[in-house]
Amino acid sequence: MIKNMDSKTEQKRLLDLIESRLKEIIPNMNPQEVYEPFRYIMAEGGKRIRPMLAVLTCGCICGVPEKAIDAACSIETMHNFTLVHDDIMDNSSIRRGKETVHKKWDESVGILTGDTMVGYSYRFLETYSNETSYREMIKALTTALIEVAEGQTYDMQFNTNKNVELKDYFLMIGKKTSALLQGSVLLGGNCAGASKEELTNLDEYAYNLGIAFQIQDDLLDITANQAKFGKQIGQDLIEGKKSYLILKARELAEDKNDIQLIEKFFNDNGLQKEEIQKMKSIYEKLNIFEIAQNEIEKYLEVATQSINKLKKNEYTEILLDLLKSLNKRNY
Repeated sequence: MIKNMDSKTEQKRLLDLIESRLKEIIPNMNPQEVYEPFRYIMAEGGKRIRPMLAVLTCGCICGVPEKAIDAACSIETMHNFTLVHDDIMDNSSIRRGKETVHKKWDESVGILTGDTMVGYSYRFLETYSNETSYREMIKALTTALIEVAEGQTYDMQFNTNKNVELKDYFLMIGKKTSALLQGSVLLGGNCAGASKEELTNLDEYAYNLGIAFQIQDDLLDITANQAKFGKQIGQDLIEGKKSYLILKARELAEDKNDIQLIEKFFNDNGLQKEEIQKMKSIYEKLNIFEIAQNEIEKYLEVATQSINKLKKNEYTEILLDLLKSLNKRNY
């Protein structure tokens, strides 16, 4: 357990342990056509939110976050598998500023790489095969995998469905975004021998964190600093993504011209770049940004309550800090 140590210093220490372990356990073997792209996508980093959640929740329960390092690598590998396959389905060419796997190699390599990564996600959990919670860890990883696939299916259906409502949106993001966060904390909690009550609280924390995180992403798509955000502002509107903002605007709009542009988005499955500012003005008129921010804060408050039910130590404080930083992020 950390004592008199700065939170950021401890997070950096744990992140370094995760990165070192990933480099150590991701194989450098044949066929290179599979393992080279495997290492390529994992080396690109990202925020590493999911593995950090695994080690922090382990520390939260038992005070020894290092117990969950391999579990953290397992969930991070599963997360990156979903990115490889999502990029194929979306025909995306750039991921984290570099070529996607299927563009750098080809689609067949991308599919096989993703399949291999799923296998290694389970293999990394073999570290815990003699633990009494091993079966629960396998169950948590499997549930996350299934729910992410279901969530992606709903997301794909949204592309052609002109009648998506907010209830459909919340179902989709609960699976596509929250599921892997829930898997992360359940893996970390089980590594630490958490009780059923503790696991329930951790699960609720991660679910609500995921919902807030996705609405925040939707909000940032139109309000962020483009240089920091790293992509075109309003890209969701251009691509026809049924975000919280557009669904709420459709629900509240009364002005004929506003309704016309909103329905154009749904009928054409997106807007032109020059129409983004018009939609942003509609959002401002309907107070959509404030409504979205209030929704984010609502879910973050529930997540906070869930963590506050756990025993207090340095790691519960870091989990609470994560909620605060989410609410302040601007990219």
